[in-house]
Amino acid sequence: MDNRGKAIFSFMFDDDSDDEEHHHKVIEAIVHHTSLENEATKHGGSVVGREYKNREREDRHRNLMFEYFIERPHFNTTDFRRQFRMRKELFYRILNDVVNHEPYFGQKRDGLA
Repeated sequence: MDNRGKAIFSFMFDDDSDDEEHHHKVIEAIVHHTSLENEATKHGGSVVGREYKNREREDRHRNLMFEYFIERPHFNTTDFRRQFRMRKELFYRILNDVVNHEPYFGQKRDGLA
């Protein structure tokens, strides 16, 4: 519990003040505390203060497939080896071993499409 929460908790159980007035102040404090928490959680990314940057992942995936992994790729196997520092056959062997060991990594149909 943070300091504001502790202050509200101790304020709620303060018996020194009038019941009606005390009840009203407790409600105000809770509403205020909740609004502060809501304001603190509004941000544009997974880290407070960082903004979301659209990296166009779908387009980049499409380009990668077109350039290296379709039946007639734009770049040949020599270019693949230069880019990824491994033979294409080694990449496929690693891919198949990972998928066979853990089916989670196998390609599945997109449920949104």
